[in-house]
Amino acid sequence: MDYTEWVGNTDSQRDSMAPEQLQKFEAMMNRQADSVTGGSELSLCSHWAYFSPAVQTSDLTVQGYPRDESFMPPIELASRLWLGGRLEFKEPLVTGTPADRFSTIIKAEEKESERGKRFYLSAQHQISAKGSVSIREIQHFLYRERSEKGAHPTRSQPMDVDPDWQKTTKPDSILLFRFSALTSNAHRIHYDQEFAREVEGYPNVVVHGPLLLLLALEAFKNKHDGKVIEWVDYQITGPVYLGEQITIAGKIVDNHTCDLRICGPDNKLSLKARVKWKYSW
Repeated sequence: MDYTEWVGNTDSQRDSMAPEQLQKFEAMMNRQADSVTGGSELSLCSHWAYFSPAVQTSDLTVQGYPRDESFMPPIELASRLWLGGRLEFKEPLVTGTPADRFSTIIKAEEKESERGKRFYLSAQHQISAKGSVSIREIQHFLYRERSEKGAHPTRSQPMDVDPDWQKTTKPDSILLFRFSALTSNAHRIHYDQEFAREVEGYPNVVVHGPLLLLLALEAFKNKHDGKVIEWVDYQITGPVYLGEQITIAGKIVDNHTCDLRICGPDNKLSLKARVKWKYSW
């Protein structure tokens, strides 16, 4: 199949931006959910809790993600990985003010490698409210053949910065469950241990790539009060598994840029990101 014909394919969704979704997101992040009302500005990356299509269970693949061939191409490879992306924050979204998300496939490419077939897919999303663009986002995915046990993706890149600050945390099953629920992500590698191990070949449940980014950005905000993020580029360079302690680190590059890293207990990288900010005053 010539997958390039899918490049340029589009989809659109509208969301009422109910405050209840933001309340749940803030509660997940251990913030004060009762401070959210109609007219509250969405916090960083909380738009992921919106624009979730109502997909029937029968329309999900055995892996747990939507079998949608109207927007996404019919990819036969079984395993999907989130590779990274870019987020640009233009104007704040506000609860109670409806918003529209316009999505476009910008890359659809199949490759052969020593490890088998690989399919690379990229989608661009633009979220607007009241005629103004609020968020531009690009998401990169990899589809691959299933791994045999012990042949799963691993962290291989060593820590590459001398951090100015760092913190440790351990994502637990409760956080993974709540993030899956809020983002309507039924991908079983994030909650079904037997499936992750016996079918996908992972040693344990996999922590969501976007959740790792969210934790890194939250750590940045806590360390740099008064700085407003304008954009972030990020790569998921290796998996984090349930039960692993991670280290989140930051290194100031210049007056408006910071490099963020997440590494596992082996000091190998799972996430690399660069953030550009402006001051809130």
